[in-house]
Amino acid sequence: MLGVLIAAQITATFVLAVSATHNGWVYFQGGDQIVNTTTGWLLGQLQIPPTEVGYIWPVAQVPITWVTGPTFVQALPALVFLDVLILGPIALLCVYEIAAHIGGRLIGYWAALLWVVAPFVAIPLFDQRYHEKWIDQFLPQALGLTAMPDYPSMVIALAAAVFVVHSLSPGRILDAVLAGLLAGAAGGLKPPNYLFAIGAVLAYLLARRWREGTVFVIVILPSLLVLAFWKDRGLGYVPALTLDHIQLATGRGAVVGTELNLDRYINLDFQHWRDQMDQLREFFWSARLAQWAPFAGLIAVVRVRRGAIAALLGGWLAAYVVVKGFSPRASIESNTFWRLLMPAWPAYLLLFACIPLLVPTFARRLGDRMRGPHRTQVRARWIVLAIVLTIAVPAAATAASTQLGPPDPDALVQTTSTAATILTPVDDSIDIRIEPTAAGQRVTWTGGPWRADVFYRLYRFDGGESDVDCRTRAEAAWDCYMRGTEIGVTREHALVDPKAPPGAVYRVGVGTNWVDDPEQGDIFAFSPSARAAR
Repeated sequence: MLGVLIAAQITATFVLAVSATHNGWVYFQGGDQIVNTTTGWLLGQLQIPPTEVGYIWPVAQVPITWVTGPTFVQALPALVFLDVLILGPIALLCVYEIAAHIGGRLIGYWAALLWVVAPFVAIPLFDQRYHEKWIDQFLPQALGLTAMPDYPSMVIALAAAVFVVHSLSPGRILDAVLAGLLAGAAGGLKPPNYLFAIGAVLAYLLARRWREGTVFVIVILPSLLVLAFWKDRGLGYVPALTLDHIQLATGRGAVVGTELNLDRYINLDFQHWRDQMDQLREFFWSARLAQWAPFAGLIAVVRVRRGAIAALLGGWLAAYVVVKGFSPRASIESNTFWRLLMPAWPAYLLLFACIPLLVPTFARRLGDRMRGPHRTQVRARWIVLAIVLTIAVPAAATAASTQLGPPDPDALVQTTSTAATILTPVDDSIDIRIEPTAAGQRVTWTGGPWRADVFYRLYRFDGGESDVDCRTRAEAAWDCYMRGTEIGVTREHALVDPKAPPGAVYRVGVGTNWVDDPEQGDIFAFSPSARAAR
């Protein structure tokens, strides 16, 4: 049965991949796909850039970029295969495992079926006006068709939940160890995923598994230390532990204070939450159904005497709803709400799947079939493998790397129209040449092939020897900004600049997006610079 469901899940994902709007391998991305892959590529060269993202996803991409090259577009096929063919089946098996521990194999099969069909069954429940955002923008992320870390972090958090459930039984210390390592890895992917630990700790407290709960918390600590080391090496400070950070006019930074600073991560805006629920009512078939279903599921899980698992699922979901759902960054109308809460989606679905247990006499009639599957304790070798992959390798790679810096950095920061900054690789395979003609400087270049249709933006800098401005902060991290001005966009491999001053510096940026629109999308690779004749 599970094999059939896995096959159905892969098939459904393939159908969506074909039907959703896309450009080659490029679907709608959430925003930090470029910086994650760039960071992984640099780490593979033992260079560490400013570490604005978590450490697990860049480390996971290191061996991929050794083969594919520095851009997320080149790495996309490998990342999609990893998500769809490996992590996807793992997620389905984890959903089955947790549900089976609540209500037996039948509830397990039911939850696994919902896991496969729910993203698609929800389509007609949304207003037609919202279909583009749900089908073309969210579902590719929810099914692993992007280079974003959200889908892997959801699957790893789900796997951690499985071993939390296992460790609620007596004598399962090793399961608690693996649960803590996986929860730490989810946090290493995206630090907000440490919120999962709230549900796990509540489960241990309610089950009175003091030793297992203590072990779980202790085992998470190494990942926090690696994350702090990662941030300090790449930024020169740990953002969550600083009061303020000031960049001086000279470019040298200073860290002021060492207090715990969580305001940047937790912003409980109740009016914003009410606005989102109004938007849910506007776009969804029944806001009340979506809002009250997890409460009904919680009652059902408690009713069948699985209170500890109810605490796990309820605490897991509530932590994300409060911290992420109340944040001004989460918007249903702009389609960021679903992605930010995606790591808690398994908890919501599992609670929804348990609602049938509220039917009078249903649980009693299931009888012995309500018993969860018996699993042997995890082997020590899997603990060792998890420690190596999630702690030892990232820590060693971070320690062995040197800071990215001038004079010719392998990655540049591009500043977008929205004031966002994106770390972008300089791809040496793009060969740029400049030839003076009667019409002006003719700039030609070669590069690719890419995994999508692309466009090229030509930049020119007139102000001096280099089009790169490097600044340091906290005496550790270097931000090297690309200072050129855009002078043209083309899909060809050549562009004539009729107003070029002598000695101008040129650089080509390669861009793409899911709708293949040159007016949208960020540059995902820069060429090396080239200077025109003086």
